[in-house]
Amino acid sequence: MDAGAGAAGDGVEAFRAAGRALFSLGLVKGAEGNLSVSDGRTIVITRTGARLDELDLPDLVRGAVDGQLPGASSDREVHRRMYGERGAGAVAHCHPRGSVPEEGAAPGRHGVYAFGPTLEAAVAEAVRVARGLT
Repeated sequence: MDAGAGAAGDGVEAFRAAGRALFSLGLVKGAEGNLSVSDGRTIVITRTGARLDELDLPDLVRGAVDGQLPGASSDREVHRRMYGERGAGAVAHCHPRGSVPEEGAAPGRHGVYAFGPTLEAAVAEAVRVARGLT
């Protein structure tokens, strides 16, 4: 798996498209949300503070699913748990209006986390769930 590729061949372009889609639909702003892909052994996940509408290769952290991921999103354990339960694929995390308490919330306790075989599919599922919340 290259620095930006996942189980389904999701490279940096797929991360860019996924991030821009979530941003354009108002499901993330600033450095909210995160994305990842995993082939079951390796994970590529967005870096803490990365803006999903402006992703580039340095915004992606690659490593073993069960290894150290310095700089990775604070939600990395939620992503790891989802891969442990579902296997290889992709996860999209977004913040539809009203899904994050004003005082903030711990990873896994806010927003929408969606799983799919690819980033495109994970984003489509996140959008479907988000529309059901608003």
